[in-house]
Amino acid sequence: MVASNQLELSAFIRVGGETFSGYVMSDQPDALIYLFGTPRVESSAGRRVEISSKKAIALLATLATADRFERSRTWLQRVLWGSRAQKQAQSSLRRELSNLRAVFAQAGLDVLRSDNRIVSLDESRVHVDVSDEHGRGGKLQFCEGLDLASEEEFEEWLRDMRLHFDRETYDRPRSIQRVEPVSDRSALPPYIAVVPPTAAGHDAAAAMMARSIGDGLSVALTRMRWLPIVSGDGEHDRQTPACRYLLETNIIPSEGEMRATFSFLEMPGRIIRWTDTRTISPQDPASAADEIARIANCVGASFDVCEQRHFDTSASGAIDSVNEELWRIRFHINQFNRESFAKARILIDQGMRKTPENGELLMLQANLELWQHWVDRATATTFRDLAVLIRAAMRADPLDARGPLFNGILETWQRRPGSARTHLEQACALDPGLGQAYVHLGSTYYLAGDPEPAIDLLKHALFLTPLDPKRFLALGALGTSYWMLGRYEESLATAQTIQATHPGYVLAHVLETASLAAMGRTGEAREVRAELIDRKPNLYRGMLQWMPFVDRGWIAKLRQAVEFDRIVPSSEQLARCS
Repeated sequence: MVASNQLELSAFIRVGGETFSGYVMSDQPDALIYLFGTPRVESSAGRRVEISSKKAIALLATLATADRFERSRTWLQRVLWGSRAQKQAQSSLRRELSNLRAVFAQAGLDVLRSDNRIVSLDESRVHVDVSDEHGRGGKLQFCEGLDLASEEEFEEWLRDMRLHFDRETYDRPRSIQRVEPVSDRSALPPYIAVVPPTAAGHDAAAAMMARSIGDGLSVALTRMRWLPIVSGDGEHDRQTPACRYLLETNIIPSEGEMRATFSFLEMPGRIIRWTDTRTISPQDPASAADEIARIANCVGASFDVCEQRHFDTSASGAIDSVNEELWRIRFHINQFNRESFAKARILIDQGMRKTPENGELLMLQANLELWQHWVDRATATTFRDLAVLIRAAMRADPLDARGPLFNGILETWQRRPGSARTHLEQACALDPGLGQAYVHLGSTYYLAGDPEPAIDLLKHALFLTPLDPKRFLALGALGTSYWMLGRYEESLATAQTIQATHPGYVLAHVLETASLAAMGRTGEAREVRAELIDRKPNLYRGMLQWMPFVDRGWIAKLRQAVEFDRIVPSSEQLARCS
């Protein structure tokens, strides 16, 4: 689905008692882009720029309605050339950009920008009529007469935009103002205001769905105990936001289903940091609940990324509040390396001296020590102190699903799948959207030698957490389950997906080598093995030996699969080493 961009067009800030578009515009732009009525481009002198290609006009329309007038190449290829194969789509975009530059150059305009990732219009040289909020005498349709019948995603985007503008009236620009942001984001508290969802038009079913989604989002987000959520009151927050972030939702009826667009905005400029459109069926409450949980997880991940950006710009300053201290700890834990873990531990020790009863601080301390054990490949003799720490965190906040999650992980590492499942199922009950709980619940099955039930649980976890930086752990468990079932092609594809983002993850190299060898592609298997496993044999063997399989024979099978042309220890020998 294509995310509706109607919220991008509402980026208004207050200047001298009037409201203007949040885009920064020059006093005399080089080009005027008109999207109401028949789309056209004019120079500042009023000369029309002749653009004959429908795809070029569609490309301009998508850029001119985007935040900061920019789109990723990937988005443009999917929306404008989604009916073609990826390489064809890439080539078509390059060709259209080249042709459009030539047209602009002939008209004396230099307004199009692009690099390997982004395509954009120069904000300082372009003005677009949709940026104006003055009333129009005689309403015109957005991009009248434009269609790309073969491109379903573009047609869907176009319908969304027209539906938005049908509810408003716009006029030709009376004047072009230059405006600047009204305040500094650092002055706003780092909270998320959840604006009540809106429904398009006067559709009663859409209004009911909006209320239902609003209630569901409130519940899902408050289950994420570390997220600073406040209630938004809609219109007030749009003009004078009291928080650093807004979450806005718009519901659009679509052939018996509802399409919900979610946007996570950074204030005060209403910069869209994340947006997605999902189709939600009112007749399927379970699926709707999963969709809402997915959105909540995306909001949490987006908040992390945004605050990381804020952290980078203020890292040299003093810590001004408990919230900032907690966030810095989260940041360092999420880096997932020993150096960052050491920094997190220093901050936790400082926090404990000030607020030893802080439940979130205790939970972060348990989280840190848990993953420190994983990084260090700690032995079972150190688990007892960790269990005490987790129980203390659980007592501080019994409603936090992370407590039983940590307990379940610890029991899994001690090869107690039954006890682990009890804790992990409790975590799922406390927060049905907690993706990591499903990852480790699935892992209890394949580590106990029963990979089949793990597949659906791991896929569900991946659905819930599309932006989770720890997705590679879920993919590693899924790839291992596929390999255990003899589904080598799926295991290979999963391993290669992991390596696209985490090329140093040893398990991915193990699965890729083992799967290639099982498929008879031994030459390729040796090449993959040489990339990491042969260079760091102790790392590879230590990782395998630490994997908490109940039946240690699986470790021998993995080693034999990777070292298919070598002599390796037997299952009995490996069992004696564990």
